[in-house]
Amino acid sequence: MSDIDNSEVDSPFTADTTPAPKQRTPQLFLDVEDKTEEARSKFSELEACTYSSKLIGSSGQQEYMTCDCVEDWDSESQRNLACSDDSNCINRVTSVECINGHCGCGKNCQNQRFQKRQYASVSVFQTELKGYGLRADDVIPEGGFIYEYIGEVIDEASFRARMIDYDSKNFKHFYFMMLKNDSFIDATIKGSLARFCNHSCSPNAFVDKWVVGDKLRMGIFAKRSISKGEEITFDYNVDRYGAQSQPCYCGEANCIKFMGGKTQTDAALFLPDGIAEALGVTPKQEKQWLKENKHLRAKQQSDDAAINEKFVRELIVEELKENDVSKVMGALMKSQDLNIIKRLVERIHKTNDDFINSLIIRFHGYKTLSTIIKEFKSEEDLIVPILEILGKWPKVTRNKISSSQIESAIQDIKSSTSNEEIRTLSTELLNEWSKLQMAYRIPKSKNSYSLSYGRNTRSPEPEEPNASSELKESSEEALPAGWEVAYDPNTGNNYYFHRELSLTRWDRPTASVPTGPKTPQGRGAGSRGTLPKGPRDNGFQQKDMNRREEERLKQEKEEQFNKLQEKEKQLLLLIQQAGEQERQKQLEEKTQKVTKNKKSSNGQHRHHKSHDDSKNSSSKSISVEDKWRHVLAKHVPNLIKKHEKEVGRENIKGCARDLVKILVAKELKKDAEISPPKELDSNKLKKIKEYSKVFMDKFLIKYRAKHEKHRDDKKRAHEDDGEENDVKRVKE
Repeated sequence: MSDIDNSEVDSPFTADTTPAPKQRTPQLFLDVEDKTEEARSKFSELEACTYSSKLIGSSGQQEYMTCDCVEDWDSESQRNLACSDDSNCINRVTSVECINGHCGCGKNCQNQRFQKRQYASVSVFQTELKGYGLRADDVIPEGGFIYEYIGEVIDEASFRARMIDYDSKNFKHFYFMMLKNDSFIDATIKGSLARFCNHSCSPNAFVDKWVVGDKLRMGIFAKRSISKGEEITFDYNVDRYGAQSQPCYCGEANCIKFMGGKTQTDAALFLPDGIAEALGVTPKQEKQWLKENKHLRAKQQSDDAAINEKFVRELIVEELKENDVSKVMGALMKSQDLNIIKRLVERIHKTNDDFINSLIIRFHGYKTLSTIIKEFKSEEDLIVPILEILGKWPKVTRNKISSSQIESAIQDIKSSTSNEEIRTLSTELLNEWSKLQMAYRIPKSKNSYSLSYGRNTRSPEPEEPNASSELKESSEEALPAGWEVAYDPNTGNNYYFHRELSLTRWDRPTASVPTGPKTPQGRGAGSRGTLPKGPRDNGFQQKDMNRREEERLKQEKEEQFNKLQEKEKQLLLLIQQAGEQERQKQLEEKTQKVTKNKKSSNGQHRHHKSHDDSKNSSSKSISVEDKWRHVLAKHVPNLIKKHEKEVGRENIKGCARDLVKILVAKELKKDAEISPPKELDSNKLKKIKEYSKVFMDKFLIKYRAKHEKHRDDKKRAHEDDGEENDVKRVKE
């Protein structure tokens, strides 16, 4: 078990307070007995964190963060190698995991370690003074993912209540970790093996927070290469909620001897290394400041402070350099401290280099600032510099602006603030953005590379990047202009939609949707392509554009319909082939049975039997039809029930009846005398499922087109009424 109450870790890792000691040879515990199974009996093991409420532990991101990598499929290993440690993936270097279906890097890329639980090989052993500990069973490379810190994610009120409850029950060890200011991971009762990592004043691992989907998750990573048999430790950053001071048994040369309680050392308030790097601060600078201002500490901040607040407020920061971008953006995504956020924003504000600013945009700049605006919209001294930053960023297209939803965030603060400067900056910014156009860029090939930003590459076989002249290309969008992707929980698939054109489709769009005639370019364009001077009939132009767009959309829908029909024909052919094989098999069995009956009867009663067969042939065919209908009716309704929410129960019932009727007719057409099996085999069910999907896709296109036309008719009627009223007013 851990040797102290590790109730709070709010940082990647904590900087040492003393000069770095000489690296000693790590102690190995190769021969110590494995206590993993014994340790597992002390708690309930979880595969993933549980959350006391839906919103707790949220990453604060409104949309998925997408990288600009492309799929890199390796046929030999049968793996997608995209977003590996040497790929310079913008998600990976900013501590964001890629999510299948939301990135252009393809499925199951290498940046999904939390989701795939790609833990290092570790085991639990008994230490001499610290209870249980966690050791490496294999060499863990620097930067390697060791384990996710898993437990029950609770709010601050529950955290404080549990602290009191566990203390009253005389629990020797607590396992709290701070995920956010208002969210804590409690691994005391339920958790993972990561709970057995002990503290060290000179640790070989660190804790980092990663954005995974809509949640913030915490993992333990190797700070340096960890030897096989070496104990895995990290800096707990001590408990600051009134826990009793406890001795530290790490045995390091720079050990602070005691941790926790009200008498904690200044080391506990050092900036985490990840934040310090983002602010451009060294431990030496902070230590010097502490030394000069130690007598003022009681007046500087409360006992619950997690950092040296006065130091951060007085910090003079510098503009960003190229290698600072990923560090600053990664820190901004995860930081909850307002003082730190203000200093990081100030660094961006001081940066005037267009190339550096374009890098900031690439590293989720718009999405990150959009989140900060929404969370701290009442902090006027933070909002003003953010608006000024957005105003000076390079403006070429509106793709990233639109996808980040930052326009709505700025519109909200503009309408709610009384600050005239904020209102003016917001208005100017929104006006500039409104003039930008959506653009489609060809996705870059997998052989193009970007510069290495932030963390060092730790792959054993890094690939050589191209020349720097090719590296300053802006990021490309995976979808054509205006198209967005969303997840359909009913089908479990992504679908694509165009807001302005009210167009929805299942297949990925591959060409940009035109929004009107292109502006003439080149010599002579002005004389032939521009409108004559004088009043312009904008209404006529708009109607003409709308008409052309309607024709184009109609043609596109017809093409979709034709594709579905072709797919339906192919599926029907497959079903017919499978049915033919089944019919041939049953016919052979029937022939063998008839031959056997002929031999046993020696030719008697043949005339009577023939008469009975002809008499009952009609009733037999009806019976087979009923049997097929009964068998298919057990499966078809369930296959299409997921669409009930969109089209309604009655439409689903009608579709099910039509589907069963069509399928029964096809089976009887093959052979009206062969009865269906009691249970359909998996191959048959698969083909019925595919045919049902095609049938419903075809139905949904018609259904949506009908409802879309109905809405357009209503809208057009409303516009016509408005025009008539305008005419009447003019006449009056």
